Amino acid sequence: MLIRNLIEEDIEHCISLFIEVFNQPPWNNKWTHDVAKQLFIDFWETPGFRGYVAIDESNGNSIVATILGKEKQWWRGKEYLIEEFFVKSELQAQGIGSKMLEFTYMDLKPLGIDNVILLTNTFAPAYNFYLKREFKENQTLRLLYKNI
Repeated sequence: MLIRNLIEEDIEHCISLFIEVFNQPPWNNKWTHDVAKQLFIDFWETPGFRGYVAIDESNGNSIVATILGKEKQWWRGKEYLIEEFFVKSELQAQGIGSKMLEFTYMDLKPLGIDNVILLTNTFAPAYNFYLKREFKENQTLRLLYKNI
């Protein structure tokens, strides 16, 4: 397994994997290629964007996991906000996600980034994945939304 920084040529492969992962349980989203492509373009063009991919060299160099995020300045220093993190469904629980996080930390640390933050659904397996990797819940923040 090769883990490296995401490059522009990876985007189409990441889009396909993103749709494959999130359009099935437990997410059951309804992503189309065009909408997902716009999301990825938005990520790519965001100042401070940093993305990572895991490549299965034994399977035609296919992308099997992706992290998309951005650096952001906060009062206590720079943080990295993980916007999306996904692993090919049939390869989950095999250590790929953990290796991707470790690679991400090693890439970010020399940039002066000391904190990684993210949002996830508590009903999804990802929630426990993060807790087992020493992510902590912020008890004072809540995600709020309003349909308009």
